[in-house]
Amino acid sequence: MSLKKYLIIFTSATLISWGAWAIVFTQLNPETNRLVSVTAFAVSLGFAVAGTLSLLGFAVRAWFGRDPVLFRVLRVATRQGVIVAVFMEALLALQAMRWLAWWNVVPLGLFFTLLEGFFLAQDNVLERQTR
Repeated sequence: MSLKKYLIIFTSATLISWGAWAIVFTQLNPETNRLVSVTAFAVSLGFAVAGTLSLLGFAVRAWFGRDPVLFRVLRVATRQGVIVAVFMEALLALQAMRWLAWWNVVPLGLFFTLLEGFFLAQDNVLERQTR
């Protein structure tokens, strides 16, 4: 699959996710069926944010970056977009349970930072092995 085709599909999926989130936000009442409403809200928002951050990260890296292999840039941008979206979803879940406080956010943020550091280290190891 070409990069252009992949980006068109990825952008379309992100726009569909934002549309689904808008429908959930405007049409579902969390007071009538809380579990379905909150789950639909969280899932649609998570996909929309992950897609948006991935596309923005790819655009910035492709424009300002030095890596000529754009699929590698896309992989990193997608991974980081998903990590940030999962972090955001975790914060929303903590807030829904009324557990959101700085002493919960700091270790959670540290965990996701270390997770990304692990992936970056693995990318460096793989890059050195392929040279």
